[in-house]
Amino acid sequence: MATRDRRRTGLTTLLAFFAAVSPLMAQDPPAAEGSGNRRIVPTNSFLVTGYGTVGYTARTVGENINAFTASFAPIFLFQFQDRILFEAEFEFELQEGVTETGLEYAQLDYIATDNITLTAGKFLVPFGVFGERLHPTWINKFPTSPPLYGHHVSEFGVSPLMPILSDIGVMGRATVTPGRWQLSLNAYVTQGPSVEGEIHEPVPGEFEAPEFGFPASSADNNAGKMPGLRLDIALPPWFEVNGSFINGDYDDEGVLDFTGWNLAAEFRHRGFEARGEYMQVRQEIEALEGFQTLRRHGLYTQASYRKGPWEPVVRWTQIFDDQFDGAVVAGGAWQAGFALDYWLSPSVALMAGYELNRESGIELDNDRLIVHLAFGY
Repeated sequence: MATRDRRRTGLTTLLAFFAAVSPLMAQDPPAAEGSGNRRIVPTNSFLVTGYGTVGYTARTVGENINAFTASFAPIFLFQFQDRILFEAEFEFELQEGVTETGLEYAQLDYIATDNITLTAGKFLVPFGVFGERLHPTWINKFPTSPPLYGHHVSEFGVSPLMPILSDIGVMGRATVTPGRWQLSLNAYVTQGPSVEGEIHEPVPGEFEAPEFGFPASSADNNAGKMPGLRLDIALPPWFEVNGSFINGDYDDEGVLDFTGWNLAAEFRHRGFEARGEYMQVRQEIEALEGFQTLRRHGLYTQASYRKGPWEPVVRWTQIFDDQFDGAVVAGGAWQAGFALDYWLSPSVALMAGYELNRESGIELDNDRLIVHLAFGY
């Protein structure tokens, strides 16, 4: 199958990456100026940082037409030596009177050289850009996440294409800087997706896709793993483009594949910032005629302009029709969002946004107003 070839290609690339990294790991970082040949090792250090949010969401119709929310995400950083760093993030969120807890990530980083870092544990998977870099509420300039991703206050009429990926595995990062440009390669292997519930026998004339998730459990449901790559090309601080790829089995027998692509770009100039991502996911499904593919894809674009403490933000999200073996099996949706941020300090912002949500062929009463006070510390 073509999916098997893609996975073999991904694994081959990943092995080649780590083969290139191995000889570089033997190099020591340069000693501090004036220290001779003796490497200076700092003492162990510990730091607590993180972010939080207090929010209010209002709708004109439907259940829970207005509600307050609160969340708190402490991040713990512990440096053992100059090369070894441990970091972890916990999430505490109040939803409908119940406190939900979660472990966002817990990873050990080994800084092999100035250009190479190796990571093991549960980490934010570098698929796309939003999940790994932008999802904290005070960094994300819009008070909700793009509907492509299932995360903070990201309710929508259509299921998200992907969650904010956080999975268990190993990862290597390598960076080179030819002139003013910066090139980075992220290569990793994680547990990968798992099927949720049972896979039923296909019924003639009916379509039902097996649901899958990324539970990040300590045990995998099949023998396969999920390799992935992301290539970053940047001209700091103005421009960056990123390309990502993942592939893994999600069923218990390790037969059905899940594949994802992502292309992201960002442009910054003075107070203006524009970014966007296009994502496509393909899920292999066993049908009566053999193996067929469910294809889902979408995009979001966002622009903002900072003038003093004020920053207006606009965002457009489009999730296109779902296609199964070339036939449309579910309609798409779009969202137009408008927000105004007021920065009380460099890491504290009051954000007010309004979303217009429309789903193909359905009267969707899900327009809403969201107000957030987001802070980082």
